[in-house]
Amino acid sequence: MDQKWLSDLAFLVNITELLNVLNVQLQGKNQIITQLFDHVKAFKLKLLVLKRRLSAGILAHIPCLREAGMMKEKVPEYDAVLSNLIQEFDRRFEDFRHSAADFELFSQPFTISVDTVSDDLQMELIDLQCDSELKHKFRSQPLIDFYKCVPANRYPKMCKQAQVMLSLFGSTYLCEQTFSLMNLNKCKLRSSLTDSHLHNVLTLSLSQLQPNLEILLKYKDQLHVSH
Repeated sequence: MDQKWLSDLAFLVNITELLNVLNVQLQGKNQIITQLFDHVKAFKLKLLVLKRRLSAGILAHIPCLREAGMMKEKVPEYDAVLSNLIQEFDRRFEDFRHSAADFELFSQPFTISVDTVSDDLQMELIDLQCDSELKHKFRSQPLIDFYKCVPANRYPKMCKQAQVMLSLFGSTYLCEQTFSLMNLNKCKLRSSLTDSHLHNVLTLSLSQLQPNLEILLKYKDQLHVSH
């Protein structure tokens, strides 16, 4: 029956739902650093919109709070919560902001201004932006596949820049997945499993390579079944 308590609960439910969406977006395989950074930027913009709309008394994006009935005297408190959350995200992702120019060059090489990149990349970037064939491939292919098509002999510095971006680990998802696989395989019921066996199991479990079983079997000796 405490309206203030219900209002606080409804507000936190909506903010937690937004955080859960971001958490899911930052998980999974085959995500490159620029995609993860886009999710973080979008989340911060959502918080800024919530803050402005809340100050104006508009609860279109906070449905739980709208249903519970927000008390006007709670607005400064909720505004402070959102401000602190925005500041915390700015602090935690400060290093990403310093690399924002490199991220843009990697993800938008055909639209970024040449004047905004380093001098050693400008000439190659001009050639790349004038390459109509590569521009067509950029529009029709995923980012990773596009950079596989960029000739390293013609654009060595651009390819090197792309390799750096692709090698950055955006999250600990793969590490957590490996640890979970290790826990599933190395249990009390498998006491004979050696470190070498465990290493092989983890390698097979995490590898994306698909073995060609037909060729492997073709070059194996014929099995001799005991009678």
